[in-house]
Amino acid sequence: MTGLNDWLDTLLKPDSDRAERRFYERRAVDRFAAYRLNGSELKKEAVKDISGTGLYIFTDQRWQPGTLLSLTLQIEGPLEMNPERRIEVQAKVVRCGEDGVGLAFVLQDDPESKQWESLRQSLIEQTKPKDMLGLVRIVEAIAFLSRICPGGAETLGQLLHERLGNLKLANAIAIVLKAENLLAGEPETDSLRADPELVVRILEDGSCTDENWLKHFWAGLLATSCAADGKSESSLALVELFSQLTTFPVRVLTVVCTRAPKVLEDSGSVSAKPLACKIGELKVTTGSRGLERDLGQLSALGLLENSHSNSPSLLGSDEVQLTPNSLALELFARCNGHRGSLRDFYSQ
Repeated sequence: MTGLNDWLDTLLKPDSDRAERRFYERRAVDRFAAYRLNGSELKKEAVKDISGTGLYIFTDQRWQPGTLLSLTLQIEGPLEMNPERRIEVQAKVVRCGEDGVGLAFVLQDDPESKQWESLRQSLIEQTKPKDMLGLVRIVEAIAFLSRICPGGAETLGQLLHERLGNLKLANAIAIVLKAENLLAGEPETDSLRADPELVVRILEDGSCTDENWLKHFWAGLLATSCAADGKSESSLALVELFSQLTTFPVRVLTVVCTRAPKVLEDSGSVSAKPLACKIGELKVTTGSRGLERDLGQLSALGLLENSHSNSPSLLGSDEVQLTPNSLALELFARCNGHRGSLRDFYSQ
């Protein structure tokens, strides 16, 4: 806390005498801003006043007390390249006013928190973001990972800082932020936990894609891997299954899981009826250049029902009957971040 107070004094009033001011004293500030991520958008909110324990920001938002925000604080304007001229901090909403909200800094001094802080700073130094949005994305992603993976700073740090280059790191950050957005509306989000090893698997495999829709699917798997007790036994099997699929089979899977007629049982289970697909239309829709091979992979992985052979044959036909089984339907729902029953997902 003393370090934060020193930073505020240095940044806001470099020539002032710190000894004459109390730690808890609020100070009105001019042209000082809090930057945060709102979905994919960078939000800048002016700071009304600040002290060593918290701040008040002008905003139209009215978050519930206890809501946790990741903020980057600095003088309004372009990104301060000198890390001593800005600070990345988490703050908790404590009150709402007519023109904004009051927040209290969440300051932790335990070894694990220092590990996460060190990882964040290492990633910032590694990527050297050119603008405030790039910096805030890293800050928000690490803050989210620290919440869902307590004790996982070292494990995730080995992946993010040591094994991923800048391009794959950017993809991994995007997956993390998409997962956070998927969980934003969930009750008791702050209590959800995930196995760090499973998160590493998701981010390592998912970071290989540059396609946003595939990142969304990996983010869905990350979001649905979070549970109140940190254990989601089915998640590992689904992640391992999805990691074996390449782009075009996933596109085919998306088509059949979306279009096949569903049977919704009173018990909550869901099954699908066969979907008649014109081969030419399916090739155009999915962009597949080897449709029989793609269908064969889906069948081999146990995602398509096929009573005639191990892979659907397209020889001498212009139409194929495709039926996603219950495993395929579950995988597709989880890839879309659905954490409830399959009936709820497919009845929408």
